[in-house]
Amino acid sequence: MWSSRFDAATIAARLALAAAGREEGADGARREHAFAGAEPPRPAAVLLPLLRSGPWREPDPGPDRAVASSSAWHLLFIRRAEHPHDRHSGEVAFPGGRVDPHDPDPVATALREAEEEIGLDPGQVEVLGQLPAFHTVSGYRVTPVVGLIPWPLALRPDPTEVAEVFTLPLDWLREPRHRHTRLWPHPGHPQEREVIFYQERDGQRLWGVTAWITVDFLGCLEPWG
Repeated sequence: MWSSRFDAATIAARLALAAAGREEGADGARREHAFAGAEPPRPAAVLLPLLRSGPWREPDPGPDRAVASSSAWHLLFIRRAEHPHDRHSGEVAFPGGRVDPHDPDPVATALREAEEEIGLDPGQVEVLGQLPAFHTVSGYRVTPVVGLIPWPLALRPDPTEVAEVFTLPLDWLREPRHRHTRLWPHPGHPQEREVIFYQERDGQRLWGVTAWITVDFLGCLEPWG
C-alpha cells in the first residue's frame, strides 16, 4: 500500500519542507473565494488526527468473526451535529474551530477544540507539523495542524457538536478516481469557486474545505497531478 511507505518522522519532515516552500506572503494554500472589500478573515485551526491502524484483531469477535486489518495510515474525521441555521450543519469536517484570545498559537487552538469536540486528550497527540492556511468563503483563515494519535483510542464526542466520528484510509483518499472538482454552487454564482467532492464511502461524503485540506496534506507526502 502507498501509505505503508511512510512513518511519522517522514511525514513530519515532508510537512516541514512544504511549510518552508511556501511564501508567508501568499497567505494561504487555497482560497475559496476572493474577499474584495470584506472584513479580514477570522483565525481558526483544525486538527488532522492521523492514526495507524493494525495489524489488530477485533476484541472477542467470536469463533466465526475474527477480523484482522493490514497496517495503514488513516485520517480521523467528524460529522457535525445537525443545527438549524448552521450552514455547515451535518457536514464532514476535522475537529477544530475559532482561535480563542488565550490560545498562544494554532496548535493550541486545534488541540483545545479537538478535546472539546471529541474528548481527545492533548497529551495523546504528537504534533507533526502544520499546513499552509486556507481562506474559506465563510470568512475564516484556517490553519490545519497534523497530529499523530494512538489507535484504537476511546473518544468522547460531544453530542451537541459531533454526530459521528470515523476514519478514512490515506490509500483511498489519494486515489484521483475517488474525487472530482466542479464549480460550486454553480457557474456565475457570486460565490462561485472550485470545490472537491469525494465519492461517498460508508455513508459519508467528504467535500469542500475539508476535502481541499485533505488533498493538500496528501500532496505534501507525495504530490500527484
